[in-house]
Amino acid sequence: MKKVFICFIVSAVFIFTSCAEIITVIDVKGSDLENLNAEGTKDTILIIDTRPYTEYKNGHLPNAINIPKSEINTRVNEFEDWKEKPIYVYADTDDDSFEAAKIFVEAGCKIIYNAEGIKQYSYKTIKYDCMRGVVFEQKINSPNIIIIDCRTKQAYDMGHILGAISIPSIPIAEFEKNIANLPKDKKLFLYCNVGSASARAALTLSEAGFKEIYNTIDGVREYPFNLIQEETPPDKRQ
Repeated sequence: MKKVFICFIVSAVFIFTSCAEIITVIDVKGSDLENLNAEGTKDTILIIDTRPYTEYKNGHLPNAINIPKSEINTRVNEFEDWKEKPIYVYADTDDDSFEAAKIFVEAGCKIIYNAEGIKQYSYKTIKYDCMRGVVFEQKINSPNIIIIDCRTKQAYDMGHILGAISIPSIPIAEFEKNIANLPKDKKLFLYCNVGSASARAALTLSEAGFKEIYNTIDGVREYPFNLIQEETPPDKRQ
C-alpha cells in the first residue's frame, strides 16, 4: 500500500467528554486533507461530510461519506468500527464541522480532525455518492436498481453479489462502450475489490451524465459481502 506522510501545522481544541475523558480535535488545512486523500489512503482514514445530504449531493470530497450533523447519533453503526481510527470531518466551514466533531467525540470517537470547509477551500469534488459497505449492503435490497461489479470477469465468476452484472472498469474504452445502454433513470450501485476501480467507474458514469450513482468505498476484500456463484443455466452449458 502506498504510504503518504503529511506534516500538519497543528492547532487543536480539547473536548471533555461526559466520561471525564479529554479528546483532542485537531484542525487541518484543506490542502493537507486533499493531499492525504489520495488513492491508497482510504483504508487508514475516514472522511465524513457533515452537511445535509442535498448539499453533499451537489459536490463533495472523493471517498467522503455523508453523515449530516443531525443524524450522527442515529447512524453510529456506520463508524462503530472506526472509533479508534482517524476520522476527518468537514462541512461548509470548520466552525460548522467542529459542532459535528463534538458529537462524534461524545459518540466515542477518539481521533478527530476538523478540516477547512467547502466554502473556505477550493476542494476538487465529485457528484456520485460514497458509502461504507454496511450501508451499501442495506441499499442494494431496494427494487429497481442495477448492481455493477467492476472487477474482472474472472473475479466476478468466482463470486459476486447476488443480482450484480459484470462490467469491468478496465479497459476504459470497453467500459464506456458497455455502459452506453444502461438506463439513466435507475440507481447504479458499484463495487469492486477495494473501492478504487469502482470509484474510477463511478466517475466515468458521472461524466457520462448518469446522476444516481452509489459507490461503496469498502470492496469485497474489506467488507464481508455475501458473494455467490450462480450456476450456468442448462441451456447455456457447453
